[in-house]
Amino acid sequence: MKKKKKNNEVEILKKENEEYLDGWKRAKADLLNYKKDELKKVERMVFREKETLFKKIILILDNLDRAEEEVEKRGKNGEIIEGFLKIKKQLVDFLEEEGIKEMETLGKEFDPFYHDAIEVSEDELMGSGKIIEEYEKGYLYNDEVVRPAKVKVIK
Repeated sequence: MKKKKKNNEVEILKKENEEYLDGWKRAKADLLNYKKDELKKVERMVFREKETLFKKIILILDNLDRAEEEVEKRGKNGEIIEGFLKIKKQLVDFLEEEGIKEMETLGKEFDPFYHDAIEVSEDELMGSGKIIEEYEKGYLYNDEVVRPAKVKVIK
């Protein structure tokens, strides 16, 4: 009788074990599916953000194309140059809206984190380590360096 009871208990425990194992497998599969779905959602969200960004840049590019056509038709004159300056301002404003700002460099202390010194000059009248010329603007995105400024520094 004890043997039957033990066999019965073993069978019950085996069934419980199988149920728990099946439940764990389903939970694991559900978790993996959830992760895949969330990854797809994030990818779609990133795509939408990039799409919005690219559409704004494309509008600026359209204006540059129109301005280029006008230059080809009319030649160089003040109105066309004024148009290009407006487009440049549009692009600068857009970048600022997105959190990208130009660095101020002239007269500042050289900092290798923010600046690339591509030329060094000796000048006894100016203080050592000062930036005296900017060859290429540097940009920050929310105070993080996107591109360091290329500058000329006093030795």
